Amino acid sequence: MQNKILRILSLGKFGEVTQNFFVYQFGHDLLIVDCGLGFSDQDDEAIVLPDFSYLEKSNFKIQGLVLTHGHEDHIGGLSYFLSRTKARFPIFGSRLTSALAQAKLDEKLITSFKVKEVDSQAQLKLGPFDLSFVHVTHSIPDTFNLVIKTPVGLVYHAADFKFDWSPPLGRKTEVGKIAEIGRKGVDLLVSDCLRSEKSGYTLSESMIEETLEKEIKSCQGKFFVTTMSSNVSRWQQAINVAARFNRKIVPLGRSVEKIIDLANRLGYLKIPKNSLLALDKAHRLPSKQLAFLVAGSQAQTGSALDKLARGKSRVKIHPKDKVVFSTDYIPGNEVAIYDLIDRLSRRGVDVSYSDIRDNLHVSGHGAQLDLSLMIGLTKPNFLLPIGGAFRHMRQYSVLAQKMGYHEDKILLPEPEQTIEMLGPNQVRLGGKVPVRLSTVKQK
Repeated sequence: MQNKILRILSLGKFGEVTQNFFVYQFGHDLLIVDCGLGFSDQDDEAIVLPDFSYLEKSNFKIQGLVLTHGHEDHIGGLSYFLSRTKARFPIFGSRLTSALAQAKLDEKLITSFKVKEVDSQAQLKLGPFDLSFVHVTHSIPDTFNLVIKTPVGLVYHAADFKFDWSPPLGRKTEVGKIAEIGRKGVDLLVSDCLRSEKSGYTLSESMIEETLEKEIKSCQGKFFVTTMSSNVSRWQQAINVAARFNRKIVPLGRSVEKIIDLANRLGYLKIPKNSLLALDKAHRLPSKQLAFLVAGSQAQTGSALDKLARGKSRVKIHPKDKVVFSTDYIPGNEVAIYDLIDRLSRRGVDVSYSDIRDNLHVSGHGAQLDLSLMIGLTKPNFLLPIGGAFRHMRQYSVLAQKMGYHEDKILLPEPEQTIEMLGPNQVRLGGKVPVRLSTVKQK
């Protein structure tokens, strides 16, 4: 055991924002963290998947797969991976994450795997990996950071997070727990870095509701809100605002219908009695009594919002209507989104988006002070930025150096490079593993 090395691979590539798929390899034993997808900037009907082929070597044993939260770039590739692997292993996630992931498997008729629910008090023994969980705030409830104890050292895996002190849904980050982990010793912090260019703290999700209220107050027709379908917190805020203005709430788009139904059944959403309205009944009410929660914020071809802009939706839009984009643009989608906004605008609709309205969206990712706080709490020996482009990784390095870390303690791998941990004070850049991302049409 003493001569063995922990290797960390990103089979979605380091320096990529999406298709998160991390492999912790110790000998022949593997632990997988997240299984996401990305979106093609060449074909808006296609998705990008990690390279699963490395895991198909017969001498590897997958001890388990852990999902940090329920966003598509962390769980969206799961059904594609499971449909091609012959291995059998347990899958874990928080209550909401496991429900979202299981729904995807059920939809694809994948019956040989079940996603097991764990809470932040759980401890798992998966081969040579001892896992525990930390509840953190993000733009979706029930998000975890992972504490991965291995025979050669301890890794704190901080996927998407921010420190939101007044989250609209769910609990605050378990700050004391992170500090205690830091006191015991963290050898490597694997940290989100997507907003490392932004100063200060990322603003709280709770501030969005006031902005949405201003938008709906000035709307004389139908009110449409779009965001990432899995952004349960944002849907709750839109529901709150619609209810205050006596508007019926109409989910529009299959992905939104599914998440609203699931989150409502699990108790994550609080929807006033009799306020939900089925789409086929919406035509019976005046426009000013309707608020639509719409799928397609990333301008996906064939989405509910795309059909709305093309005049192919069952819902017709008119000049007094308003569409609010309460979302970040996934890198690569900007051109398609601006084209969508143009098409809506040509129909005379009032469109609100972040370029012209402040506070329509706040990120779920920590800015510089959030990232600094995580570093300060965990006090790692080494740092590895993930979840951003290389420019974000570089700015994370600059931030860490300002906090007193020497440059050689901050790992900035090439896209296909591995990380090697030989012991508590021995972490280095390793060799490369070929990673071939695949682009497939959405099913």
